[in-house]
Amino acid sequence: MTLDEFRIKNGWSYSELARQLGAAHATVARRWCLKYGDNQRVIPSQVFMDRIVNKSMGRVMPNDFYVRHGL
Repeated sequence: MTLDEFRIKNGWSYSELARQLGAAHATVARRWCLKYGDNQRVIPSQVFMDRIVNKSMGRVMPNDFYVRHGL
């Protein structure tokens, strides 16, 4: 599952995703949710990756940021 799929499933805005993960800005969280191959896309740091795995209860894993979904 991608982080954006998780965000949408929970009905969260990018601002709420940022708040849930302790990120300073919704823009950062939005960039984590961009499609694979987008030039603006950013991979979360280890600290945030751990928070994402914990918050999603393992539904979003580090590999989900490196594997193209929806093919």
